[in-house]
Amino acid sequence: MIFDALIDEAFDSLWALEPGRAVYLGRHEYDGVAADWSPGAVDGVLRDLANAAAKFEGLDGLDAEQELDRELVLAEIGKTRFEWESLRIQARNPMPWIYLLDPDLYLKRAYAPAHHRAEMVIRLLDQSERLLGQARASLDDVLAETICEWGIVTAEGLAEMVADDVPAAFADIGDEPGGRALHQRLVDSTTAASGALREFAEWLREERLGVADVGYPIGAKAMEELLERSELITMPLAEMHRMAETDLEGNLAAFREVAGRIDADLEPRKVYERYVASNHAERGQLVAQTTEMLEEIRAFIVDQDLITVPSEVRAKVAATPKHLRWAFAMMDTPGPYETEATDAYYYVTPADSDWDDAKAEEWLQALNTFALEDISIHEAYPGHYVHFLHYAKAPTETSRRLASYAFTEGWAHYTEQMMWEEGFREGDPRFHLAQLSEALVRNCRFVCALRLHAHDMSVDEATDFFVANAFYPETPARQEAERGTFDPGYFSYTLGKLQILRLRDDYRAAAGGEYSLKRFHDRLLSRGAPPVELMRRVMLP
Repeated sequence: MIFDALIDEAFDSLWALEPGRAVYLGRHEYDGVAADWSPGAVDGVLRDLANAAAKFEGLDGLDAEQELDRELVLAEIGKTRFEWESLRIQARNPMPWIYLLDPDLYLKRAYAPAHHRAEMVIRLLDQSERLLGQARASLDDVLAETICEWGIVTAEGLAEMVADDVPAAFADIGDEPGGRALHQRLVDSTTAASGALREFAEWLREERLGVADVGYPIGAKAMEELLERSELITMPLAEMHRMAETDLEGNLAAFREVAGRIDADLEPRKVYERYVASNHAERGQLVAQTTEMLEEIRAFIVDQDLITVPSEVRAKVAATPKHLRWAFAMMDTPGPYETEATDAYYYVTPADSDWDDAKAEEWLQALNTFALEDISIHEAYPGHYVHFLHYAKAPTETSRRLASYAFTEGWAHYTEQMMWEEGFREGDPRFHLAQLSEALVRNCRFVCALRLHAHDMSVDEATDFFVANAFYPETPARQEAERGTFDPGYFSYTLGKLQILRLRDDYRAAAGGEYSLKRFHDRLLSRGAPPVELMRRVMLP
């Protein structure tokens, strides 16, 4: 009982800082709650977390499950305090402040009647003036230029979504008793919040952008601490850098070799464009193609007995809602505590109806059949969606509430390579080229995260790195480079994949004749998404 009470105490504090995480999990007592990030409130929560950590460390007589949960919670408390006290996320980056006002979940997840969710959106957005005022008071006088620019883009983008998409999403409540008045309140709330967000964007532009600098690096020491706090990895950055470079070189060599087998007379990227990108769905057929594709991928993993799929319920394919169409595709899965909105949606983004044929063709080539297969493996089968099905059955409250960045994205990225290794697409080199192309993007993130934050790499140099090594055009290459300035943890995709591959090798050696790939996968996912290093201790004798 003491242990369970301490768990609840710790999560009360963690969710006070980020109530949206609780809502995502399905804890709807946090609906519409906007965090208080004023210095006094944050200091109080951090003190509570420090006190909770001391109590956890003083506990004895715990069973094996409790010992694992204690380690997970202590790691989460340590990571949270590190982010707030050392990285100073609330002072260096305006984007977390803006995301506190994001009402997206209330639009896309019908866990309650529309009128209730509309009330929660109003409750949330009515805090915009307070929150953005706290942001102005808390942000450093001098911000990193790229982070400031992305803050402006984020604020303006959310302002547009709030003004346009939110009232439209709840248009039908006007037909219910009292619905017209509620919808008018919603319109008034979204108008005010949208205006506050635009004013905040303008404040960033006028008061911070002109004096911004290139001070985005967190430094080598902080990068090492980030790895230890978030992933329980104690490894010198030099060794981590060698790991990143080695995997990049291997995938580059493989990409060139496969491209050469397809057409030795063309440059590798031209091979991709001619033989891979040219194969895509017809305009208007993307959702239908993806639905059929998911069934084929699911059938492959079941027929090959690669992993337990804990449910016959399919991920539903749908066109991406307009306010989320910054991504090609994404999974939207309910949290483990969700009891009403239990459907999971796999969103794919079609060419907009108002695009001309040339722009639509460019989009569809980027989301070509082979790339879409690889993305669908990552997002759905056996990537994020199958992981979610296992995650919901994790054995303890703690294991259902916490997730490692590297485990979550590493698993999904690992499955792309694993499916190729296991014979998906029967050796078609075009699919292999698409899989390697996605791997190279993640390789570049790994290398650039380390160099941007610990080795004085500039954004221009990182952009050139993506162009040269991921074969990216200039615009998306720069966007990837700039992401690295405010998301130093985007090394996690490749890092997690490499951790899982190494664990697989060691597990196979330890299991001997008892080894099977399915047994490895099921065991790996049995505790949700803890740091891979923790699962290594669980799985190996």
